[in-house]
Amino acid sequence: MHAGVCFGIGVLGLLGPLRDVRSWPVSLVAAGYAVALIAVHLVGFGYGRIRFRGPALALQAVLGLVPVFQLGVAWSVLSSFFVGSVLLVAKPLVSLPVLVFVSSGVGVMSARAGAGPSIADGLHGAALTAVAAGAVFGLAWFVRLAAERENGRRELTTRVVAEERMRFSRDTHDLLGLSLSAITLKVELIRRLVDAQPAQAQQELTELVTMSRQALADVRSVAAGQRELSLADECAAAAAVLTSAGVTVRFDPVLPEGLPEAVATTFATVLRESVTNVVRHSKATWCEFAFGAGGGEAWLTVANDGVVPGEAEPCEEEHGSGLRNLAHRVSLHGGELTAGAGPGGTHLLRASVPLELFGVGARSWFDPFRAIRRRWRS
Repeated sequence: MHAGVCFGIGVLGLLGPLRDVRSWPVSLVAAGYAVALIAVHLVGFGYGRIRFRGPALALQAVLGLVPVFQLGVAWSVLSSFFVGSVLLVAKPLVSLPVLVFVSSGVGVMSARAGAGPSIADGLHGAALTAVAAGAVFGLAWFVRLAAERENGRRELTTRVVAEERMRFSRDTHDLLGLSLSAITLKVELIRRLVDAQPAQAQQELTELVTMSRQALADVRSVAAGQRELSLADECAAAAAVLTSAGVTVRFDPVLPEGLPEAVATTFATVLRESVTNVVRHSKATWCEFAFGAGGGEAWLTVANDGVVPGEAEPCEEEHGSGLRNLAHRVSLHGGELTAGAGPGGTHLLRASVPLELFGVGARSWFDPFRAIRRRWRS
C-alpha cells in the first residue's frame, strides 16, 4: 500500500510537467526522474524502516530540484518527497522551517512562471507542495507506527510464550519433585520387603499407588495452570516422605488461621521443594518445619541437621533450579527467601511474605519502612 500511494502521488505530480512537454524522449526522461525519486524514498524511508538517511535525503533534494531546469516549475511540486522525508526524520524545529521554505519557494516560482505574476498560481503551488509533503510524511509515519506495533505484538507474544514455558518448568520441577522422590523411596523399600515381609510390601504397594495417582493429579494441574495446594495435605505428605527416608519429623499440625490461599500455596510449594532437597541432597536425621504469622507477615521455616561439618554445602547448580524457583515464587508476593548453613551442621530455610498486600492484618505506621527494607534487601 505504501508503494502504491507513493506512485500515485508521483503520477499526479508528473501530470503537471508532462502537460507542457511535447517530446516523447523528454517525457520518458521525466518519468524516469519520477520513478527514481519514488524508489529512493521507498528504499530510504519505506515500509516502516529508515535506512541511508543522508544519501536518501540528498538524492531526493537533487531529483526534486535539477529537473526544474529541464521540465519547468511544474516539476517543483515533486520536491514534496524531500520535504515529507525531512518531516519524518528531523525534529519539528528543523523540519517545519524546511516545509515553509520549500513550499514558499515553490509558490513564488509558480506565481512568476506565467505571463504575469499570479497570486492564485503561487498559492496553488505552495499548497499542493505542502499537502503532498504531508501525505508523504503521514503515510510513512503510519506505516512505521504499524510496523512498530507489529514488532511489539510479536515481542509480547514471544515473552508470554517464554513466561509460560518458565511457569510450566517451575511447576513441573517444584510440584513433582517430592512425589517422584517419594515414589523412588517406596520402590526401594518394597524391593527390600517383597521377600522377607510380603504383607508389609503389599501395604507399601497400596501407598505407592496413592502416590502415583497424586503425581498424576499434579501433572494435570500443571498442564491446566491450576496450582492451588492444600498446606495441611502437603505437611502430611512431607512428613510421610521424610519418615519413609528414615528422618525424624517435627512439626506443629496447627496452621495459622486466615492465611491467604495464594500464600498457603506458595508455602506448600516451598515445603515440597525443601523436603525434596532434604531427601535428595542431605544426610539429615531430623527435620523440623513450622509456620507462623504476626507483625504483618507470614513465614515458613524448614530446619534439618543434614550439613556434614567440614563439607561444603551443595551449590545452586547441584541443587538444580529449585531454590531459584522458590525465591521467584516468594518474590511475586513481595516476600523473600533465605537459605543457608547454621551452627552445628544444621541448615535453615526461611520464607516470609507480607500480608498487607492481601488485606490481612492492621497496617501500622512503620509498614512502609518495612517494605522499603524488603525491597532494598532484594
